[in-house]
Amino acid sequence: MADITTVSSTSAVSTQPELSIHNGNVITTSTQVARFFHKRHADVIRSIKNLELEMSEEERQRNFALTSQQIAGPRGATRQEPMYQLTRDGFMLLAMGFTGKEALRWKLAYIAAFNRMEAELQKPAYDPARIQLAHSLAAQAAAQVTQTVFEAIASGSNSDWRRVRYLLSFGYDRDSQPTIPRVSVLEDGAFAMTLPQLTRAIRTDLMLPNTTLANLAAACIHSMTEHAEAQERKAAQAAKTAAAADKPQLQHTFNAVSV
Repeated sequence: MADITTVSSTSAVSTQPELSIHNGNVITTSTQVARFFHKRHADVIRSIKNLELEMSEEERQRNFALTSQQIAGPRGATRQEPMYQLTRDGFMLLAMGFTGKEALRWKLAYIAAFNRMEAELQKPAYDPARIQLAHSLAAQAAAQVTQTVFEAIASGSNSDWRRVRYLLSFGYDRDSQPTIPRVSVLEDGAFAMTLPQLTRAIRTDLMLPNTTLANLAAACIHSMTEHAEAQERKAAQAAKTAAAADKPQLQHTFNAVSV
């Protein structure tokens, strides 16, 4: 993992926990924890190492990442010292061992900081190109809706045009580019839902006539029967192919024994 460069300071400890984002995750460091909780960094490092003894390799890598920090010395010299990067879970495991009158307040402040930072990460990033595309598709969709609704009402093909329903759909081409939105008139009795939604609706919400339910059941049974027959034919063909492949081998073995 790449080193994080920091410089030690004798300034007052910040009243807010210091967090950063690394590889899309909110983290803090053992150095920052030591400063915020007024502890020696060596003691924090020791506590982390004791925790690691009880953890698997995967848990250690996920919660405590060993890196280094650059410490300023006299006359412009610097030195590298070990430091850990801690995830939220890593901090929680470490902070459980912190006691004292002010420890709880500092723990709560750190948790609140993690919450704020993670909430910011969840917000969608502003993307001008995406916003422009959204405006373009919305304008195209509005034009399609206007044209379709006008034609449906003006044609007079539907006896009750006040109850006509419309389906607006968006799609993508082979290059993953959005296509022009399409609007179509839903036929009377048409369902616009997924198969799981249709299954739940039939069980709970849709008051269908018995004849319709019987037709649906017959269609399902017919489809299941066809699937089963197709699987049987496929299995029989596979067995036949395997038998044909084994037959020459057996004949060759028999001839070799006869010789």
